[in-house]
Order: sequence, then structure tokens, then C-alpha cells
Amino acid sequence: MNYKNKYLKSKKKIDSVEVNYIKKNYMKGEKAVIPIQLENAKDLYMKHDYKKIRLSEAVCNYIEKIANMIDLDIDIIIEIHCPEIEGNEQQEMIKAIQNNYRLELEDLYNNQKDANRKSLILLLVGVLLLAINLLIDQFFRNSVLSNFICVVWWVAIWDMIELQTIDKSESNMQQLKYKQLYDAEIMFAFTNND
Repeated sequence: MNYKNKYLKSKKKIDSVEVNYIKKNYMKGEKAVIPIQLENAKDLYMKHDYKKIRLSEAVCNYIEKIANMIDLDIDIIIEIHCPEIEGNEQQEMIKAIQNNYRLELEDLYNNQKDANRKSLILLLVGVLLLAINLLIDQFFRNSVLSNFICVVWWVAIWDMIELQTIDKSESNMQQLKYKQLYDAEIMFAFTNND
């Protein structure tokens, strides 16, 4: 998938050392391969997750650390090295990996909705305080109350701008990375138990 859409200009710059490292260790043709070595299939999941829903934190951190060094326009293959397992267990593992990143995308979406709601509230409070500040300034020039309200409305509007620019940009980049991982092809390479 090509994720170079409108966020191409804001995507993270990867330095040449990381590019060379990725090319040398993780690139196979035009795709990046993230290998995961598992002693057994249950190592993929959280320790006490008997339903096999959530990936272990170590596996997630490893995948995301490598994926963050890979450009958004490069397809990713997650290659699981483990003892041979049945087809239905393979499907469960694939489903667990995809569900993990689907849940991450949903969390980001919900956080973005909350941030938008908070931005709207900050904007309304900021504009209301600005209007109150202008009214107070009409009657009491340079009063302590007027200066206090001026600072509060300025901070409210600044926080709204920060939420809508800096924080939203970082959230969009994370969302694109999780989409890239969600769309990753998942392959198995079985190892011998000998």
C-alpha cells in the first residue's frame, strides 16, 4: 500500500544510517521483512491472555521499533519463525496481529475525537473570555482582572492551536504507521524442534 498521500510532507525523516541498516537487515526486494522468532506459538500473546487476543508487549515493541525505521511507502511482511503449527492456529495468529493494530487504530481515532472535542471547548472558552476581556477593558483599563482574563483566553486558544497542529500531526503519523502494520502480510517460516 502507498501511504504517501497528504502526509508525505510531514512524515518522519529517516537518517541515512537507519536507511542503510534497514536495507541491509530487513529489505527483501521491494518489501521490508520483520522477522519474529518464537519458541512456541503462545509466546506471541500476553502471558495471561488465555483467549489469545492481545500480543505480548515485547513482540509489539519489537515490531513497532523496526516498523518506525521503515518508510510509509514500503510494504511490510511480518515473518513468524516458530515450530510448525496447524493452519487454524496460523489463522488465529494472523487474526491476533491484525486485531492488535485494528485496536490501536481505534484507540487513536477515539483519542483524536476527544482532542477535537477538547479543542472546540478551548476555542469557545477562549473566545468567550476574549469578549469578557474586551468588555472589562472598556470600563477598567489595565486592571488586574483584565490582565488575568487576557492571559487565560490566550492560553486557552494556544492550547487549542497546539492540539490541532502539533498533536494531530503526531497522531496522524502514528495512525499511518498502524495502518501499514495492519495491512502487513503475515508469513510463517517453520523451524525444526531438533
